[in-house]
Amino acid sequence: MVRKPVDTVLARISEAGNCNFSYIGKPFRADSLVTFSVTNKTVRQTLDQLFQGRIQYMESGEHIILQRTDAVRERHYVISGYVRDRENGQNIVNASVYDRTELASAFTNHEGYFQLRLRDKGRQPSVQLTVSKELYTDTNMYVMPGFDREVAVTIAPARTVVLKEFTVSDQVEKTWLGKRLLSEGLRRQTDNISRFFASKPVQSSILPSIGSHGKMSGQVVNKFSLNILGGYSAGTDGFEIAGGFNINKKDAQYVQVAGIFNMVGGNIRGAQVGGIFNHNLKNVEGVQVAGIGNFSEGWMKGVQVGGIYNLMGDSVTGVQIGGIYNGSKGNVNGIQIGGIANMAKGSAKGGQIAGITNLYRGSVNGIQIGGIANVNIDTAVGVQIAGITNFVGDDASGVQLSGITNVTGHNFHGMQFAGLYNYAGGRVGGVQIGLFGNYAKTLVRGVQFGLVNVADSSGGISIGLLNIVRKNGYYKLSIYSSDLMPVGLSFKSGRKQFYSILAGGAGNDLYSVGLGFGREFSLRNSRFAITTDILQQNLFDKDWKSMGQVYRFIPQLHFKATKWFSIQAGPVVSYGEYENGIKQIPGKGYPSISSGGNNGSWLGWQAGISFF
Repeated sequence: MVRKPVDTVLARISEAGNCNFSYIGKPFRADSLVTFSVTNKTVRQTLDQLFQGRIQYMESGEHIILQRTDAVRERHYVISGYVRDRENGQNIVNASVYDRTELASAFTNHEGYFQLRLRDKGRQPSVQLTVSKELYTDTNMYVMPGFDREVAVTIAPARTVVLKEFTVSDQVEKTWLGKRLLSEGLRRQTDNISRFFASKPVQSSILPSIGSHGKMSGQVVNKFSLNILGGYSAGTDGFEIAGGFNINKKDAQYVQVAGIFNMVGGNIRGAQVGGIFNHNLKNVEGVQVAGIGNFSEGWMKGVQVGGIYNLMGDSVTGVQIGGIYNGSKGNVNGIQIGGIANMAKGSAKGGQIAGITNLYRGSVNGIQIGGIANVNIDTAVGVQIAGITNFVGDDASGVQLSGITNVTGHNFHGMQFAGLYNYAGGRVGGVQIGLFGNYAKTLVRGVQFGLVNVADSSGGISIGLLNIVRKNGYYKLSIYSSDLMPVGLSFKSGRKQFYSILAGGAGNDLYSVGLGFGREFSLRNSRFAITTDILQQNLFDKDWKSMGQVYRFIPQLHFKATKWFSIQAGPVVSYGEYENGIKQIPGKGYPSISSGGNNGSWLGWQAGISFF
């Protein structure tokens, strides 16, 4: 054959050799003219002579497939084609077609057409491409590498599965920032490719859609990631740094640093530093530092430092330091330091320090220091210190110290110190010290110390000017005469086992005001009782100038004429410390103004009547 087209020559060989030829790409120009002559040679020998090694061929049944040899293959090639629905033949729009190895990808257009440009790696038997689309089953296809070709792919709808209702909350693409910083293509890729993730040593990017992994960046976990303005990846398993922001779909561990913010859809393990804030959709284990705040929707174990705030959607174990505020929807086990406030909906164990208030809806076990208030809806065990008030809605046990008031809704065991008032709505087993007063519904083996002490019932001790015990209280108003003053008046309040005494007297140009305490002992005959009082009295002249003090032990026998009236009398042991101008002759009558002082003890008397 002289000057015949190549396709004509191949047709003659096909007829003589009883075979068919197929082509991959365009291995030769069909209209090229060749001069060719062969006798008694095989098909392979004939083809070798015709193409001189420029074409390679493979047998497949009765077909011989022709393609260019590696020496003349293109460095890049394009796979194109259409993706259609297997059931109805409709075009599939926005389907992802990607190479798992090279992480190259393309989307189908409104006609279902795509073009995917791949790099030729040489001697590869085939390249696996995957077609993925939301609500469809992933479909794999294999193509010969190195040459342009067009394919047709059909994909089947995924089988319908009835799921329980749930809320999707772990996708960064669905956050406010994710919708604005991630392109539609990146978010579409995430919807289509939900089960494929790859690992790569390095990623570099300028923006999430402009980088070394292109539109597949959201499917890659990187060992090292350098993001000039911002980066987007499936996760970090090493070190990630960005001038602006880092967004990870899944977990991030070891070190993540961003000039503006970090956002992670999975768990954090290691150190996370954000110039403005860190936002994590799951758990944190390690250290978080942010110029303004840290927000995580899961639990935290480690240390959080926020210039303004730290917020946790679950529990906290470790240390939270917020310039203004720390908050947790779960339990807190550790230390919270907030410039203004700490708040937790769960229980707290450890220490809480806030410039204004600590607020907890659960129990507290530890130390609370609030510049203004500590508020706990449930129980508190430990130490509470507040400039104004401590409030516990249920039981409290430990120490409460506040500038104005302590309030416990139910039982209290421990010590309450308040500049003004202590209140316990249940039983008190401990000490209440309030400058103005104390209230306990039931005082059990405790002590109240204040100007006014109130209890519905009491089994303890109340020390104050006025002690009110509603159920088993002891009250006596007495008028008496004694060796110290011709006329005296006293009021006793508390319990018969222990009561406080407020006393006063007048006579011989002197006045006395005193405080004391005592106890009543009932005798077998219910009409008789014995009281033992200890009283300290201050003496004043008519101008209320202090003239000395007298300390008196007063045992008296009481005869109860009626339920509300009694007569009492008894000896008194006294000791006086007089200043100049007072003289007392022991056993010789009342003290009187004199030219000299005289300290000493003596035996005197006191008698009078009582009411109530």
